[in-house]
Amino acid sequence: MRRDPIELPSLPRDDRPGDPWMDAADVGGSASNRRVRTWAGRRRHFIVIALGVFGLAVMLMIILVPAEHLIKPGELSTPHAQILAGTMTQDKCAACHDEAALSPLSWFRSGESSHDGVRQSDLCMNCHHRTIPANLSHAAHNLPLSVREQLTENIRTASLDTDHNQTFALHRWIPDAAVDQNNVQCATCHKEHQGFDGDLLSMSDAQCQSCHVNRFGSFADSHPDWSAWPYGRGGQIQFNHATHMRKHFPGWNSGRLTFDCAMCHPDSGEQVGQTHEWSGEVLRVASYENSCQACHDESMNLQAGKGIEFVTLPMLPTAVADRVGNWPERATGFADGVIPPLTELLLRADPAVANRLRRIPNGDISRITVENGTADDNLVQIATQTRSLMQDFGRQGQAVIEARLLQIGISVKPFQKVLRSLSPQLVDSANEKWFAAVSSSLQDAVQVTRSPFRLVAADEEDLLGGSLLLSDDDSGGLLDGDLLTMPSGDALLTEEPLLEDPLLEPAEDAPDQAATSFELVRRGGWYRDDDQLAIRYRGQGHADPVLVGLIETFAQLSEADPLKQRFFSDPKITACVSCHESATSLPARWTAQRQIGRRSEFTKFSHRPHLNVSALGDCLHCHQVAEVNDAESTRMDFEPLGRQSCAACHQAHAAGETCTTCHRYHIGP
Repeated sequence: MRRDPIELPSLPRDDRPGDPWMDAADVGGSASNRRVRTWAGRRRHFIVIALGVFGLAVMLMIILVPAEHLIKPGELSTPHAQILAGTMTQDKCAACHDEAALSPLSWFRSGESSHDGVRQSDLCMNCHHRTIPANLSHAAHNLPLSVREQLTENIRTASLDTDHNQTFALHRWIPDAAVDQNNVQCATCHKEHQGFDGDLLSMSDAQCQSCHVNRFGSFADSHPDWSAWPYGRGGQIQFNHATHMRKHFPGWNSGRLTFDCAMCHPDSGEQVGQTHEWSGEVLRVASYENSCQACHDESMNLQAGKGIEFVTLPMLPTAVADRVGNWPERATGFADGVIPPLTELLLRADPAVANRLRRIPNGDISRITVENGTADDNLVQIATQTRSLMQDFGRQGQAVIEARLLQIGISVKPFQKVLRSLSPQLVDSANEKWFAAVSSSLQDAVQVTRSPFRLVAADEEDLLGGSLLLSDDDSGGLLDGDLLTMPSGDALLTEEPLLEDPLLEPAEDAPDQAATSFELVRRGGWYRDDDQLAIRYRGQGHADPVLVGLIETFAQLSEADPLKQRFFSDPKITACVSCHESATSLPARWTAQRQIGRRSEFTKFSHRPHLNVSALGDCLHCHQVAEVNDAESTRMDFEPLGRQSCAACHQAHAAGETCTTCHRYHIGP
């Protein structure tokens, strides 16, 4: 046993490293029951107080400061700021953020589900639905999946190396797209709250290439090449620059003739007062009036000839004419004449007559086989129905024609352009003139069928829709339409006014009436040719509405229909469709549209920045007329611009080579 035993006090329970408290004796060296905080305890105490103060401050801010000001990441861009300028502050956020309309806590709940259920892009479509299809707004490039896959395959095939398998092996090392291409949110590319100077349309190459299968490097080295841009796409107007340069302007090559592209493709700026505001953009589609009319008007008038026949009485053998009854003597003698396509189309409303018409090759009556026992029956039926067509139209008006077209399945709307100017009075006067009772002499027939109409010219308003006014006074009536009819009263002539060809120049000693007839027909419109027993329409230059209506009417027929082929082979119609080839089928297209720069194209191009370069001021610097112009390249009359033509300037440190310089993301319908 020890001599002087000492009892040691028990160790405190919290006297361990990191404890918040310790005994005061450990600090001062004397026994004490007082406890003090350690450094760890003081630090914890300060942190608790600081967090409490911070939490209290946050609560005060949430209570006193509006939520939209607390979580606003930055100012809106100028376009959106202007649109929402008059909106309440809370509604500004709710216009694009659906959570802002609920409560401040809802902003933090949507983050746990990533993009699932996000409605922000749907709210964007509330304003942008006019330019972006709503059903394809979340699809990449606003295109269906099938179209995107086909485009991707085309680019992949064009960029394959000689070793096909090796190239596909490389694709397996390329990562997948960063986003779901069928659920692309607007905010993926358009970053808002970048301030008033922020560009919502700015996209980097990295954003573009995050979805594309092929990753491209520099434009000059790795961009896929093209072979026919911007040519080879065709269009609504058939035009060949090479033909015009070599055939119509042969002096251009020798230097004797100055042919400037600006003659047909001027600047598209506007005329303001006495000055012309330069826009820097070339007018890509030239108009007929500014670029073609000076050279083509005369040739179009020659091709118009006597015009398009509405009806022409065929020449019938005497036996057939007797069976028809009251057939004009001038159309009696032997089988001859061609049934006009328009007459044949209207006669098809009767199935029996339609079958008989099919037995006449190309509508040429002279080609009917005489030995055929049914030939006379066919002629009798066709002649009778032709006369009935004229009589019905003369008495009942345009409704007769519309009913016939509907019976054969032809839309009436295009033909209304024809009926708007074709007067029933003109046809009725032809009925009275041609089918009058045959007298012993022509003079007797003229006296019996004197018409109260005078030959007059109609202005453009009357031609397209003026009312028809008749007058029966002795001085001659007035009919607002292009009619060649008999004078009346004292103005009656002893001879037929149209006994001669109305389209021939009148002789110097010809009467004044012949000169009037000549000028009237030359002006264009409907007229009656009593010499050849025909009612015709002569076009009034380019874009004649009646010819447009006829072409759109016959375009509804099947391509295999011989009548359609015969109509479009007429030189007067060929003069139209040789340039307007797309008008021969529906929907007919008459006006040209630029092929580059439309919103439905991936590729965009503007002449404006290029024309600022002095070397590019000459159009021929880039647009070289092709040397070869055969049947396979009729649409490609310029040498195509290859990638290297653009890469000379479009480099990273020169004109730039970003994707959005030449390509757009949103493809319109």
